[in-house]
Amino acid sequence: MWNKNRSLMLSSALVKVVYVLAAVCCVMAPFMVEYYDKAVIASGQPSVYVPLLITLYSAVPAAIIALVCLDILLRNIRKEKPFITQNVKLLRIISYCCFAEALVFVYFATLKVFVLVVVIACAFMGLILRVVKNVFEQAVALREENDFTI
Repeated sequence: MWNKNRSLMLSSALVKVVYVLAAVCCVMAPFMVEYYDKAVIASGQPSVYVPLLITLYSAVPAAIIALVCLDILLRNIRKEKPFITQNVKLLRIISYCCFAEALVFVYFATLKVFVLVVVIACAFMGLILRVVKNVFEQAVALREENDFTI
């Protein structure tokens, strides 16, 4: 039977998997970009090897920060502390990371227009997280108010 503990365990496991995938992608990025670049050159377009590599490696810090924040957020939820100020801060940081990723990919979108989809997706996810952060902020305020009520 599916329950909240299993859901939290699955989410935590997925965050750990993404940590590993991020590390693998960092190591394999030059090879993956070289493979993509060969296809680009074969189609008669100029090389995008260096700009794409710069874009991908520039995206890594915000992605790792977001993963760490997600891990801490899940840990707080597992401890049954969902509506605390720290979680609001974590959601804010994750939303900033999404906006940072959007800005990073704007650079590559100047070379390949289809990357605008990634930019829009990152910005939209950042916006959704801002709304969720505002909901959590209100919940924290209500919880604190209720804690002081006799």
